[in-house]
Amino acid sequence: MTARTEFILLAGFLGSGKTSLLVDWLALPEAAQTAVIVNEAGEIDVDGAIIAESGTIPMAMLANGCVCCSLTNDLVFTIRALVEEREKAGLPPFRRIVLEGSGLSRPGPILRSLAPLAPLNLAVRVVTTCDASQAAEQARHFDEVASQLAAASTIVITKPDLAGTGAAEALAGAINPLATLVLEQDRAARARAAFAPAPPAALPAGPMAPERAHPRVSVLRVAFAPEAGWEDRLDWMEDLAAFCGDRLLRVKGFIRHPGTGATLLVQAVGTLFSPPAPMSGGQDLPEALVVIARDLSAQDLRVVNPAAPVLVAPYRPGKALTCVPG
Repeated sequence: MTARTEFILLAGFLGSGKTSLLVDWLALPEAAQTAVIVNEAGEIDVDGAIIAESGTIPMAMLANGCVCCSLTNDLVFTIRALVEEREKAGLPPFRRIVLEGSGLSRPGPILRSLAPLAPLNLAVRVVTTCDASQAAEQARHFDEVASQLAAASTIVITKPDLAGTGAAEALAGAINPLATLVLEQDRAARARAAFAPAPPAALPAGPMAPERAHPRVSVLRVAFAPEAGWEDRLDWMEDLAAFCGDRLLRVKGFIRHPGTGATLLVQAVGTLFSPPAPMSGGQDLPEALVVIARDLSAQDLRVVNPAAPVLVAPYRPGKALTCVPG
């Protein structure tokens, strides 16, 4: 079976070290067969020039705009062109295509724009850089920071030599307890861990970072009642996306098919849901969803569909959530 090409969106706020992390990665032997797309919000593509200095790699530029709001058609065209040129050259598919987004990009709209590329069967994920020296303060003023952290499957703490990592860890843990956290002092080890494939993880059971690290972001847990059917589950997730819109940052968890007993992994970045994926050994996994949203509380989500057999509560790792009818 041919391995799927990964599409990795490298996100992170302005100056958080995305380009440095990518250059460190491209210097490693594991980075072979990687293509890079660089988007910079400005007319001078400084990041692209820096990456080009790292060696001979297939690279494309998306300049003079933020890819999340103005260049999505160009992005689809560019990815198709990279794949087609590779095929014409008689080479095997890329192992991965990395898009370095601008520091102002929100991952949700970017990933939604990839819908026309469904036939390519890309394995899509988000890696976000979190600046140890500035992220906590930036998150107070810029919603993009929360959006980028919430969308990530992997969060990389950068610039640990400039400041202690405690504030960045607390921010990352409070906004996205679902992500794999990379804490490495060595730059090569940090890059290797950042781009290593992250296997689907169970819902975290450890202690949660202090609450209110980002006052506008809520981490909520959803459970389904025993009488909930398959359509109840699907309808509620569809209603959730419609109700929240751009306020929905991330969804991850497990649902169980009442008919077959199969456990399926559910993931969404923004309102873009991936098809539920079967989990081996799923009978040992709890059925629950973690929802990360902006400016929405558990009470707000309870009115998504008041008649639905679900319970929404603030997320508490290790706490069972039982949905009692009525």
